[in-house]
Amino acid sequence: MRGANAAIFRVLAMAAIGLLMAVRALAGGSAVGIEPGDDGPPTLFQAQEVTVDRDAETVTARGEVEISRGERILMADEVAYDRARDVLTARGDVSLLLASGEVMFAEEMKVTGDLEEAAARSFRMLLTDRSRAAAASAVRVDDRITEMRKVVYSPCRRCVSGPNDTPFWQLKADTVVHDQQKKTLTYRDARLEILGVPLVYTPYLQHPAPDKPRASGLLAPNFEVSGELGTRVDVPYHFAISKHRDLTLTPIITTEEGPALAARYRQRTKRGRFSIAGSATVADRDTGSGQEDDIFRGHLDTEGQFHINREWRWGFDARVASDDTFLRVYDFGSDRFLESEAFLERFEGASYFSARAIGFQGTRQRDDDEELPIVGPELRFSTLDRDSVLGGRSFLDASAVAISRLDGRDSRRLSSTVGWQRAFTDALGGTAEITTALYADAYQTDGVAPGNPDVNPGPALAQGGDVAGRLYPQAAASYRLPFTRTSFLGREVLTPRAQVVVGPNAANDGAIPNEDSRDFTFDTTNLFQLNRFPGRDRVSTGQRIDYGLDYTLYRDGGGSLFSTVIGQSYRLNGDSDTPESVGGADGDLSDIVGRTNLRPHPGIDLSYRYRLDDDSLNMRRSEVGLSAGAPAFNVDLAYTLLESETTAGTSSFGDREELFVDVSSRIARDWSVRALHRQDLESGTALSTEAGVSYHCDCFRFDFFVEREDFRDRGIDPETSVKFRFVFEHLGAVGSSP
Repeated sequence: MRGANAAIFRVLAMAAIGLLMAVRALAGGSAVGIEPGDDGPPTLFQAQEVTVDRDAETVTARGEVEISRGERILMADEVAYDRARDVLTARGDVSLLLASGEVMFAEEMKVTGDLEEAAARSFRMLLTDRSRAAAASAVRVDDRITEMRKVVYSPCRRCVSGPNDTPFWQLKADTVVHDQQKKTLTYRDARLEILGVPLVYTPYLQHPAPDKPRASGLLAPNFEVSGELGTRVDVPYHFAISKHRDLTLTPIITTEEGPALAARYRQRTKRGRFSIAGSATVADRDTGSGQEDDIFRGHLDTEGQFHINREWRWGFDARVASDDTFLRVYDFGSDRFLESEAFLERFEGASYFSARAIGFQGTRQRDDDEELPIVGPELRFSTLDRDSVLGGRSFLDASAVAISRLDGRDSRRLSSTVGWQRAFTDALGGTAEITTALYADAYQTDGVAPGNPDVNPGPALAQGGDVAGRLYPQAAASYRLPFTRTSFLGREVLTPRAQVVVGPNAANDGAIPNEDSRDFTFDTTNLFQLNRFPGRDRVSTGQRIDYGLDYTLYRDGGGSLFSTVIGQSYRLNGDSDTPESVGGADGDLSDIVGRTNLRPHPGIDLSYRYRLDDDSLNMRRSEVGLSAGAPAFNVDLAYTLLESETTAGTSSFGDREELFVDVSSRIARDWSVRALHRQDLESGTALSTEAGVSYHCDCFRFDFFVEREDFRDRGIDPETSVKFRFVFEHLGAVGSSP
């Protein structure tokens, strides 16, 4: 090996010395050599053999010839340099690497001395994303434009091939111009072939080059069929206004309701970003009691976020629609409520401040927008003292919020929580923690019916202006002691935990409206929280003892194999606002709550959350989640059984029992199938069902699926839809929206 390397080195050295002597011999007359311009980069040359013809003023190099100039590199079996014309003629396995990273191949290629312009026959080109183009001949000019004749282009590399190794799809054209500055490929008289069969002809076609992220032009159309709109066709056009701005206009044609127009504008600024989207049409609308003809319908969806400096930022998010069914009918979304918000935030160390204003719009027939809250302003401030206070840390949470309605109760609230927390570690490795908190709340209300959770109790029950308040102290002491051992199963950690919480027995005045603590759920996440309610309008009062057990089994290589948590509370004093599950009206003991997670294999995750009745041990809540499998076969399953928290005013939902199944399988390298189903087990109703098949390779994707939605509202009935989508790499997509 050492002798072979030495021989190669001698050949290269002799070639370089020979070329140098030839150039020097012709110096002073018509020198033969490859010389850079005055301001150009140097030209580096390497070959195994060099021949100089003084009369013809040519230099011929043979054997693994490599010529580089800047970022451009020419390689060939043989290169002849014509000094008079400053032209290199390369033959045999010719390749020219461009500064952009693209590579040109040919059997023969003529190149200027600076390697910027070229002409070739039997031409091939490898683009930056490994796409390929082949042509009978090609010319490169200005170091940026490549003009090709009789061209075949395809990004396919591993897709299923047709006869004679034909790519899955390819474009054939009489001429193609590749502009590296504009980063476009422009075709004349182009034909799209799939498996060698011509399907589409166009006299003109242009699409972005692989290295161009965005460009103006017509995007792929979208097709859908629905019972409400009939046949629908979306034809979007994208305007790349600048590097930081773009606009997409989408005319929408429907057979049942006529045309509509959707638009989206996006922009990035020096300090943030924003977008404005919306749609408009003149169409009919079902009112429930009849039909309104030819009325304006549309929506607006805009958002933005901007940084004032390193600590302050502000933003907005506005979503409104002309009516409650427009978004679902026109397939612009199915959110339960449309939320509009403006905010200002400040972050500094362990402190946070925010100011917000929020409004809501309902999207169901039964929604009364006049009864939905208008929040503004909402001010919040929280801080954690990093310095030690009596060996612990103090914290402060303060807020001010005003809630009003066009029809219904109004309220204004000032709240603060000041507290102190300290942790101790004993010689056994246990951790004791003491927490104290003082809640202070002041309310000014109007239209509240004490004890009535209805936001609009009516003039007969609603009171006029009223004032209410609450000053509630609370303290807790907790202790946990982990026990650990290593066994044949792995490393096991068993941690018993107990907590005592004390506070007054009653603090939830009926004159205080419940706006933010209605949706209550008792589980392991709030078992040891001082206040288990999700908001400030209700607090967990009285005295109680919380206790639980946490067990975790760790793998030898790290990571949790199995973990489980189980716990319960014993209430010394009940409270009328405490849900039954946490030791309210049904006794002193709360329901038993738990969570279990099992990960026996990297491809299997099983979780189980539950709540058991403390007397009968009947299941009151059960949530099972399973994700198992590999690309060859995967299943996601979720079962949910929820029993309503029965205390008035603390739950927004009733009983529910649902099953969701998502099964997918890659039945071949490029083929996959998927099926999803959601079932309401309480009523026996199928909420949604979807099944489909997909083909996906490196340059093409095809999706076909059937979907059934069992949703009913004014003017919206359950329907079955059939959707398909073809996606061609670089060209775009045709079919239904994903």
